[in-house]
Amino acid sequence: MAEKLPNFFIVGAPKAGTTSLYYYLKRHPEVYMSPIKEPNFFSYEDTIRQNLYHKEKGVGTFQEYKKLFEQANGHHKAIGEASVSYLFYPTVAEKIHQLVPDAKIIMSLRNPIERAFSHFFMEHKLGYVNVPLEDIVSGKCKHKFAHLWYQQYVELGLYSTQVKRYFDAFGRDNVRIYIYDEISENIEGMILNVFDFLQIDKTFIPGLEGKYNTYSTPRNSFFRAIYSQKNLRTLARKFIPDEKVESIKNLFLTRKKKALKHDKTVERMNEIFKPDIMELEKLLNKNLSAWYE
Repeated sequence: MAEKLPNFFIVGAPKAGTTSLYYYLKRHPEVYMSPIKEPNFFSYEDTIRQNLYHKEKGVGTFQEYKKLFEQANGHHKAIGEASVSYLFYPTVAEKIHQLVPDAKIIMSLRNPIERAFSHFFMEHKLGYVNVPLEDIVSGKCKHKFAHLWYQQYVELGLYSTQVKRYFDAFGRDNVRIYIYDEISENIEGMILNVFDFLQIDKTFIPGLEGKYNTYSTPRNSFFRAIYSQKNLRTLARKFIPDEKVESIKNLFLTRKKKALKHDKTVERMNEIFKPDIMELEKLLNKNLSAWYE
């Protein structure tokens, strides 16, 4: 009996709609998604080596990884997983290609400045960061995690080299890239395009109500203390059905208006990201000037 392994991967970027895509695809009868949303198998060594403050180790052995897909059956034409760490680390694209050379790759890219603020707001909510983003971007932060915060909020948004690695490994035809801004305007069109890419039934439209992993913040300090406990969140996730996740989260969180973006931080980020965005424009043959103008 042949080993069941993914034939497609959602590789990032973080805070660019990948969580919603994971759940939309999970509802399709011809799709099997790994029960652990982010196994991080191909980036496991990198995350362990860096000792990331998230402490989300993922799946470290091939035996554990294969077990994630044991329940896939003949009805599942598309078997996939979604680990947003796969986009950033340099060796991952080739590692995936060596194991699954014909895999299809899905990316969603977001304005890197918007992505950085969204990522920062999320990690502040979870208690992973407690210093101003301005200090991290400017290099003024002297915290022991300063370099990792800079990686998460800035370096992850330098897309051009990251995208090129997947083009080089899999060829452009097997890599499908979506722009977050455009997805928000036509989510159903994007989903149908994904179905076409994966060659699965396009007459099935999953419920597209609501978005997952959107901005929110704990209602008070008590809920922040509870919500920042990853073990509690992981345990709860095992018992809460997908369709109930957002309603349960709303008990703890409020979607109040985000904090204002610091103008000098935006200016500094634009200086950092603009050259890379222009490289990405050439790579994708796509106008992304809205991201830096």
